[in-house]
Amino acid sequence: MNWKAFQPKSRYRKAVTNTFLSEQDCDMFLMVLKQQWLSYISELPQPKLEITKFIKKPNRMQAIWTLKDSTHLRKLKALVQKIIKPYRDKLSPKVLDLDSEALCII
Repeated sequence: MNWKAFQPKSRYRKAVTNTFLSEQDCDMFLMVLKQQWLSYISELPQPKLEITKFIKKPNRMQAIWTLKDSTHLRKLKALVQKIIKPYRDKLSPKVLDLDSEALCII
């Protein structure tokens, strides 16, 4: 196996984990994510979004974004505030939100 290093400041990740009170709340939120992001994802240049649901804790989900520039993190944050946060706040999940720079991949 070989490491593939990324050029500095060329690949960013945002991972958001939401833990809901119930699996049903999680499923409702996932449905909204799938519907809403399709309308807005084109506002970000070449984004990749992976949405996962935890196997052992089905009330927990994660959205993992891969972006090409740190300024896209700010744009993504603005979109989240506009279209996702109001709905997420109604369900009141515990939220863990992490921004990172990808360094390499195996």
